Amino acid sequence: MMIGYFMIYKSPEDKYSGGLMTLNDKGLPTNFKYTEPIKPSKIQKIIYGNNLKSFLASEIIGKKILEGENDIDYFFIDDNEILDFIDTDKLLVYIKESYSDMEKSEKENETFINISDKKTYKLIFSKKAGEDLIGKIKDNAEYFNLSEPFIRLKEALEFICSSNESHK
Repeated sequence: MMIGYFMIYKSPEDKYSGGLMTLNDKGLPTNFKYTEPIKPSKIQKIIYGNNLKSFLASEIIGKKILEGENDIDYFFIDDNEILDFIDTDKLLVYIKESYSDMEKSEKENETFINISDKKTYKLIFSKKAGEDLIGKIKDNAEYFNLSEPFIRLKEALEFICSSNESHK
C-alpha cells in the first residue's frame, strides 16, 4: 500500500509550491515530487480572490503533481479548503489532529480515529471510504504518526520557495 501526502505551500513572498511525498505503509518515503514556485500575478490575485489557492490546487499544481500517480492508494491533505477542488479519481483524505476526547461523527464522509487517551485524528473523505480502507488507515497509525509527514513536506517546500537554485 502506498500513501500520498499532498500539500500546497504559500511562502511569505506569496510564492506557491505543491509537493507530493509518497510513503509505504510503514511511513518510509519512496518518492517526492514538487512544482517550482509559482508567483501569481496581481491580476490573478484580483480575479481569483479568496479562491486563488483552490484554483492553483485544481488547475495548476494539483494537475502537475497528481498526474500519473496510479500506485498511490489514497492521498492525505492538510487543507480542508482544497478537498473539493482537486481533480483525481483517487480518494483524498483531509487529516487533522485533535487533542480532545474521542468525538463521534454523524457524517457519512467523516470519521475519527483514536490514537491515545488524548489524541484523535479527524478524517474527512472526498468520497465514500470503505471500512477496509479505514481499517488500513488505523493500522498505519499504529506504525507512524500520520500527520508528521506534513512537517517534512512543508520544510521541503519552504526550502524550494526560498532557494533560487535548481532542486532537480
